[in-house]
Amino acid sequence: MSAENTQCFKNLQEQFGRFRILIVGRANAGKTTILRAICNTTENPEIYDGDGNKVDLSQIEGSMERGIHNVENELVFRSNDKLIFHDSRGFEAGSEEEFLQMKNFIADRAKTTILKKRIHAIWYCIPMDEIERAIQRSEERFFDECDPGNVPVAVLFTKFDALLPKAMGKLAPADRQLPLRDWLSKAESLIEEIFDKADVWSRLTLMKYAPRSCVRIKDMHKSSNEGCSKLLDVTTNALNEEALQMLLVSAQEVNIALCVRCAVGNLIRDTDKVYNSLLSIANMSEQRLQELAWWFPHVQ
Repeated sequence: MSAENTQCFKNLQEQFGRFRILIVGRANAGKTTILRAICNTTENPEIYDGDGNKVDLSQIEGSMERGIHNVENELVFRSNDKLIFHDSRGFEAGSEEEFLQMKNFIADRAKTTILKKRIHAIWYCIPMDEIERAIQRSEERFFDECDPGNVPVAVLFTKFDALLPKAMGKLAPADRQLPLRDWLSKAESLIEEIFDKADVWSRLTLMKYAPRSCVRIKDMHKSSNEGCSKLLDVTTNALNEEALQMLLVSAQEVNIALCVRCAVGNLIRDTDKVYNSLLSIANMSEQRLQELAWWFPHVQ
């Protein structure tokens, strides 16, 4: 990393700290699996309390997958300590105390003047393995009562491949006589029909505090998960501050494609002609080139 890039990243850290994400959703929605995929690890995170003290896991009852964390606790994976996660504890319909804790946490952390404590994005996980019950009272309350302010909220439709068996059941008998590749392709096309008919996304967009974007996550246990890359893309694009975009990009140094998109997007945002932008790169000042390089803080 060049001295200039190092200083740029240090300045971002001094101002904002690390990129902080609240992940919300009921138990077994796949939250832990998503976080591991984002941080490219199979390990559990280390947990710290609000004062930065490491939590003794032996004193926590239950398992991490069941969402046992206090929402104030910070989850940090050793494979990527540039990201801090907060877990909503998997609140369910009727869990009034946990819902209010999460609601108050968002109200405080979305607007706090202490920048290093502020949350920068919210990911809401909704599993598709029970699509008929995808939107429950907990989802309705969240999107009707929790004001995220300027913090972007993305919905993650997890376990999206759970719709495949439903699609296969809708195939005509003649389709099932086709070669495996062909009838699987037909089943895949029916998934969209099933998802649209369930009216999940359109219902969410009509709520008071509607999410800004959604991502479909399938093959959740595979390391090369396209949905996770898309999630990083939509989160970066939804951020309303260039500094926060750069902070998230710097935390995802293995995602070179994201770095390129942000750098080029920043370069050509004021013009519709890519050709002129390419000419400007050829004649760019050293200072402007350095600004472009800031989007690649991990590259020499």
